[in-house]
Formats: sequence, structure tokens, C-alpha cells
Amino acid sequence: MSKIHFVVEESARIRYQAEAEREGKSLGQWLREAANEKLQAARPRKFTLEELREFNAACDARHPPGAREPDWEDVKRLITEDKLSSARKLGLL
Repeated sequence: MSKIHFVVEESARIRYQAEAEREGKSLGQWLREAANEKLQAARPRKFTLEELREFNAACDARHPPGAREPDWEDVKRLITEDKLSSARKLGLL
């Protein structure tokens, strides 16, 4: 295990300490947990295999059997048309 030393305002240290005490933890434990929570929140969520299967099933249920996804060229054309239409409505073109 290694140590980390960092500087904080005294008012912040007091608030951290008070919260740690309210939670029945040492200041070090509270800070470690806060740092780990921050890291966890920054990572993209990974889906389980079951969640992916459910998502795929829900997507499949939205389309009739045998239906095809549109070709990419058609999708790009629709996106471009929508952008142009929006730009015209806003008076940008």
C-alpha cells in the first residue's frame, strides 16, 4: 500500500472529517471511498450478456420479421436532408 499527500483548504478538511465521522469512518477511508466512487462514475457502464440479449430482443421486436435496416447511404441522405431543412428553418441558408 502507498501513501498520498495532498493539500486542501482547512474548511474542506473540516467538512470531509465531519462527513467521515457521520458515516462512522476514518478520514482516510472516507477519502479512499470518495476517490473510488469518482473513478467508478467516470467509467462507461459495461452491460451484462443478459442485458445485451434483452436489448437485442427489444430491437428485433420493433421491426416486423424479415424487415431490413436501411442502407447506410439512405441514412446519410436522410441526415443531410434533415440538417438542411433545419438550417433553412433557422434562416441559416
